[in-house]
Amino acid sequence: MHYRLRENLSYCDVDEQLIFLDVAQDRYFKLTGVLENAMRRFKAHEDVAPTLVSGLVAARILIEAPNLRARAAIPDIRRPTCSAIEQLATIAAQRIGMATALEVMAIVWSTHRQLKTRALKTNLAEASAYRDKKAGAHEVATPAAPEDTLLQATGQFARARRYVPIKPICLLDSLSLLRFLSRRGLSANIVFGVTPEPFVAHCWAQAGDMVLNETLFDAHAYTPIRVV
Repeated sequence: MHYRLRENLSYCDVDEQLIFLDVAQDRYFKLTGVLENAMRRFKAHEDVAPTLVSGLVAARILIEAPNLRARAAIPDIRRPTCSAIEQLATIAAQRIGMATALEVMAIVWSTHRQLKTRALKTNLAEASAYRDKKAGAHEVATPAAPEDTLLQATGQFARARRYVPIKPICLLDSLSLLRFLSRRGLSANIVFGVTPEPFVAHCWAQAGDMVLNETLFDAHAYTPIRVV
């Protein structure tokens, strides 16, 4: 019998700790003791005692799979090498019209409302589907548009976002930026990252190796755990 990581679950190995993100339950958690050791053996494709496999299944980490190809894997997320918001001269030079300011305000308010009334899984799935429909599906490792085009659009969003009277929050702003870019046929991803001690979760928008709404230093402070 074969097993794989449960749907909506992802994890990363950071500082010798396995950290999991369950988007269906909107929570992060760790494994400890024998279950953590069992999961490490499982991801290394080593034999795991049936009782420990049963324990991982009971903990809703693993489910039955039709073949070995579906086994768990840590996401291969390209680490950024540049940051859009750190190119201040480019962003500061952007001029926005009233239409763009109103568009960003509407997107942020709508996203803010959806995050309060709908599950994380639903919000991520709809954002991904909207992006794929408008801009086409792209992995984070493949740039979806010329850098100057992404810089221009990100700069417009950043300038307009200052006028929206809602406190900046990483998930709110990343989802809003993703929709703003998608409406222009530009594809990007949302990358979720974590730090273990103390535990902190964060996310940002990224296209290719360019992080769009975070500094390069801060993006590298987190270990990626999921890409949308």
